[in-house]
Amino acid sequence: MDKNEVLSHLKKLASGLKTKKYLTLDDLRQIPRLEYYMQFHYRGFANALKAANLPSSKLAAAMRITNEELLDYLRDLKTKLKRNPKVWDFTDDNELYKKYSDYKISWSIYKTRFGGLREAIKLIEKDTIKTEEEIKVFDRNNDILEKPDFLGGKGRYWGEAAEIHVTAELLYRGFQAANIPVDVGLDILAVKDNNTFYFQVKHKDTSNNQAIKITKSSFEKTGRGNVYYVFVLLSNDKRDFLIIPFHIVNDWIREDIAEATEDGYMIHIKVRDSKYYLKEKGLDYYLNNWNLIK
Repeated sequence: MDKNEVLSHLKKLASGLKTKKYLTLDDLRQIPRLEYYMQFHYRGFANALKAANLPSSKLAAAMRITNEELLDYLRDLKTKLKRNPKVWDFTDDNELYKKYSDYKISWSIYKTRFGGLREAIKLIEKDTIKTEEEIKVFDRNNDILEKPDFLGGKGRYWGEAAEIHVTAELLYRGFQAANIPVDVGLDILAVKDNNTFYFQVKHKDTSNNQAIKITKSSFEKTGRGNVYYVFVLLSNDKRDFLIIPFHIVNDWIREDIAEATEDGYMIHIKVRDSKYYLKEKGLDYYLNNWNLIK
């Protein structure tokens, strides 16, 4: 299905709307693989609606905004106000938002994307304030002598690499897979044999004891039978994949195997004798078992 076919399907679906003003993802799912090709060609629902000259809801428009654009808007607002923006400043803004969105940008989207307005402000402050650790130290030949976690190291790139790994593994196995570019709690959409699957990808550096966290809002919003969690377990010379169906994660939460916190669930995966465990539960059945996706 090429771009023009996607737009043609969208327009046809829109022409059949009766009481509704906007198309929804449920409407797209009437046509096999349309949702996948929409994501593949247009990287999001709102982008596809805009290309088809169809109206989109405020929610769809908000989903189209990237995290980078949200942070840029926050910087612009801070520069204009000469202080950190408050909740009411987003409502009062009648001009700056137009650079990024057809609708006003709500402060609440920063809670969904970044964990809160304060957390988003910390990110833009971190970008603008250079600490000694962030400054490259050059010797006389312009070679870097020291730079802690140079270019961000594991923390910055392993998450993105994990999604690329999972997409590649799905493609190898005959899935048509595409990244979901906006933060809706899921990372990858894939189609195989006219069935659609959704994946949330989490990565873990096996050299430390840090838990994998699934936020409660994401779990509740995206939970359904065709959702899978893929935990990419990374070391410097090896990568493994735990493919966990949604209902299994739900069982772990219900049985308190996943540790509940105020805003999420912590999954503490341990390595013992080259095998993976969640508490005392062995995870061999899920290890690199891509046949679980069905």
